[in-house]
Amino acid sequence: MTEVYAYYTDATKQLLEKHIKESIEAFKSNIKYTKIWEYYVNISEYDEKTVEKWMKFTITFHDIGKIFYQKNFRENFGRLSFVGHEFFSTFLADKFLNIWLDKDVENRTTEYIDFRWVVCASILYHHHAMGLKGREKLSEIKVCEENEFNEIVETVSKILKSYLKDFENEVIDSFANELKKQNLKKSGRYLILDQKAVTDIFRCVDELNKKIWENFVSASKFRKRMILSTNLLILSDYKGSESRGTKPTRFGEILNEFIKLYKLDYIK
Repeated sequence: MTEVYAYYTDATKQLLEKHIKESIEAFKSNIKYTKIWEYYVNISEYDEKTVEKWMKFTITFHDIGKIFYQKNFRENFGRLSFVGHEFFSTFLADKFLNIWLDKDVENRTTEYIDFRWVVCASILYHHHAMGLKGREKLSEIKVCEENEFNEIVETVSKILKSYLKDFENEVIDSFANELKKQNLKKSGRYLILDQKAVTDIFRCVDELNKKIWENFVSASKFRKRMILSTNLLILSDYKGSESRGTKPTRFGEILNEFIKLYKLDYIK
């Protein structure tokens, strides 16, 4: 089976499945026991089990867009470049949510509306502050060798079935089938997303982003939920990256201090 990376340099690497697994484990064993999570649940107007379902969904999908970058090397730096992957992850998360909604519109519409924009906003903004300009300057992306994409999709399907137990396998299978229809072009021995495909995805996400900011401006509760969810994702993402073995950063130290500061008083 083709390996799918969340991080890759000449010196170290981390598989996408491992990163998602360790990010979810960090959330469940550590971040979930902070005042940040407690407050997020309290303002969400849903029971904790439902809120946790959507947090796990957000963590699982936050790096899924990296599947389109598996041969996108920056040769001078000896590493894969994933710049802009959050656009693709947001695009794919929203595609999945629409499939999930369509399977049972009558019973899912309210939950879909309440969580769609929080999920998309958190994924879209988990790597930077509130501006997207400069992340959109991509032309073509080298995805994988011609015979690898179906295996990559099967790996993604396996990951989703492992970590999204609250979502039907039928929905995941439908999403995987949609992934296989993605408009990849052949360029030599590789499949690529050409500039038109990249632009189309960015245009789609830009429309989502406009709706996110309409909600942000008009609804104070959404603002709180968006900011809290994004921070919970950033914490989970960083903690899920620690096994890469790279040197701790000052940003990482700050996040660890943040978790310690907001740890619930009754947790030792």
